[in-house]
Amino acid sequence: MKQNENFKFLDDEKISEKIIDFKDKNITSVRFFIPSIHCSSCIMILENLSNIHKNIIESTVDFPSKIIRIIFNHSGLKLSYLAIILEKIGYKPSINFEFLEKKNNKKIFDRKLIGKLAISFFCFGNIMLLAIPEYVGSHEDIWYLENRNFFRYLMLILSLPIVLFSFTDHIKYAILGFKKHIINMDIPISIGILVLFSWSCYEVFFDLGSGYFDSLSGFSFFLLISKIFQIYTHNKIFSFEKSYKSFYPISISKIKKNNKEENILLFSLKKGDHIIIRNEEIIPVDSILIKGYALLDNSFLTGESYLIRKKIGERIYAGSKQKGEAIYLKVIKDVDQSYLSLLWNNKKLRKNKKNFHLNSITNKFSQYFTPIVLIISIITGIYWYFINVSKIFQTVFSVLIITCPCAVVLSTPFILGNFIRIFSKKGFYVKDISTMERISNISTLIFDKTGTITDQNKEKISFIGPYLKCKEKKMISSLLRNSIHPLSKKIFSELSINKFYPIKNFREIIGYGIEGIINKVPVKIGSSKYIGITINNSQGTSVAISINKKFIGYFLFRNYYRKGIEQIFQNLKKKYKIIILSGDNNQLEKKYLESILPKSSKIIFNQSPEKKLDYVKKIQKNGEKVMMIGDGINDSSALNQSEVGVSISETPSSFFPNCDAFIQSNYLNKIFLFLKISRISIKLIIVNFMISLFYNCIGIIFAITGFLTPFIAAILMPLSSLSVIIFSLLSTWIVSRRFLS
Repeated sequence: MKQNENFKFLDDEKISEKIIDFKDKNITSVRFFIPSIHCSSCIMILENLSNIHKNIIESTVDFPSKIIRIIFNHSGLKLSYLAIILEKIGYKPSINFEFLEKKNNKKIFDRKLIGKLAISFFCFGNIMLLAIPEYVGSHEDIWYLENRNFFRYLMLILSLPIVLFSFTDHIKYAILGFKKHIINMDIPISIGILVLFSWSCYEVFFDLGSGYFDSLSGFSFFLLISKIFQIYTHNKIFSFEKSYKSFYPISISKIKKNNKEENILLFSLKKGDHIIIRNEEIIPVDSILIKGYALLDNSFLTGESYLIRKKIGERIYAGSKQKGEAIYLKVIKDVDQSYLSLLWNNKKLRKNKKNFHLNSITNKFSQYFTPIVLIISIITGIYWYFINVSKIFQTVFSVLIITCPCAVVLSTPFILGNFIRIFSKKGFYVKDISTMERISNISTLIFDKTGTITDQNKEKISFIGPYLKCKEKKMISSLLRNSIHPLSKKIFSELSINKFYPIKNFREIIGYGIEGIINKVPVKIGSSKYIGITINNSQGTSVAISINKKFIGYFLFRNYYRKGIEQIFQNLKKKYKIIILSGDNNQLEKKYLESILPKSSKIIFNQSPEKKLDYVKKIQKNGEKVMMIGDGINDSSALNQSEVGVSISETPSSFFPNCDAFIQSNYLNKIFLFLKISRISIKLIIVNFMISLFYNCIGIIFAITGFLTPFIAAILMPLSSLSVIIFSLLSTWIVSRRFLS
């Protein structure tokens, strides 16, 4: 068990907590740094670890960081043995705590890759010098003929490091791909390497010629340059996708020394700070419970829906969601925003999202491209066997090299990733490129009303009922401060109460209201239906108050619609069906909406969160592709069910991992442009596909006819990727300048 000793230290709790993100009951979430991750087939293998061991629940790869996040059942699988499993399949984890603690300082290229490039350059340069006599016709020189074996065997020796070091990964990952029934581009490259080297050795050993060591070394050198270029590009692509995290103004309520609350940006939070977390809020950082009753939902972390109680003094992990009254926490770890990104990209939260046309094209291309290339190579070899045997290897390997799909593979993520970066600067934060693809296929737009198309900052609030006493205001504020609903926060701010009563049995029913026991008196706040009364008014949205089971009045919100809302609907009507879903039941509001909406639109009021979800499911069955825009609280289920769920916010203080995008309220008037650019992006990708395929077709023709050597093909291959990236950058820049400048 020598292998086991290598990772036995991971079973030490003090060491393991350095890489463990979450641990509770039988579930552990851990992150490993895997230096050998280098391509899409690696991702495919590592994200299917659950097929290797029954106690591995889920695995997710962060490609540019080369980090894998694994959720597993630690009662049936030790952390040390998990590391051994990764080592056995060829992905040995590097337990580098400095790397984990300083994620932002990661290096783009590892030393091994630079070392391989240096060796390849040295061997390539010397082999080309030794091959020059063969190119200039020195076979007529008697001295060279007598010493030709010295030059040829020296070229063979210089090619050995290239084969042993530069191509080891290709052969290893081709074998791994075969084991996992994955056909990747390492397979034709590996075949080419082995056959080209074997044939060259055969020619040298039997004195038939000098072989193709020059082409082999040249291919190695330019392939490594191409790989470095791709790694740099992939890092840029993924930084495009994640750039929203540096712009997203997620905030948190910090408790100052005078016990007053202050909203601060999340990245300003420090170890030792005290924060307050309300009902339905995500805890953004590892903390200790210091006050309140914590009832936690860890489904974002583990996928399990049961609730966990925590006592004062116990540790609470980042990513848990509070269910109940407000709790006070002491921060024990610095904020790691990349951890929130793991939550937002959690696959469990995207189970309802469908695969669309473009994604299927990309998958089919990757699946069938390699077999087609191999068939063309075999047919080329058979053809030249009957025409000119000496050209078989030159033509076959030129085909294998020139048809490398790097350019096509880069096209989609680069264009969509760049637009994600551009959108984030304009207040629209898209989760990933898959979401961008789905946005381009949207046919129906569903809007929530309150807080979405109405401007909460301009709403007027008035209390209808007897004058509220100071004690009643204090009771109402004590209950409201536990809720993150926009109306609750608005009333809480209006009342301006600084001292609060303790609450027992706090409960919030999403879409209806909140309740709790204050000084042994039941207090309820919410819709008239929730309170059990009827309010006859048509002036705006109402929030009713009940203290000690007696209705005492209601707060009336007079809605102000966002500036330019009529123009937003007019811009959208040509391309999309528009639907308004609201929990309101105000006929005056309905008549106003009918006056500003296109005639083909639908307005459906009196909708609970469950009814909104059912309605989205209903129209999806009819073939509609839905984007829903809501406040992210009452609409969370419907947002998750939609093809694209967009949460709108004034100053985001909550985190909704089940949304696909966020939009700042002051940028809602640009939603039409965002949607238009998303459709244009697909056209740009198709153009890029055509450019790449045209290049490949021309290259194949030259390769089959024998006018393209492997050496020239290896030079042209990275140029293809460069042309795709130049087109992607120029086209996305022109489109963004045209519509968003």
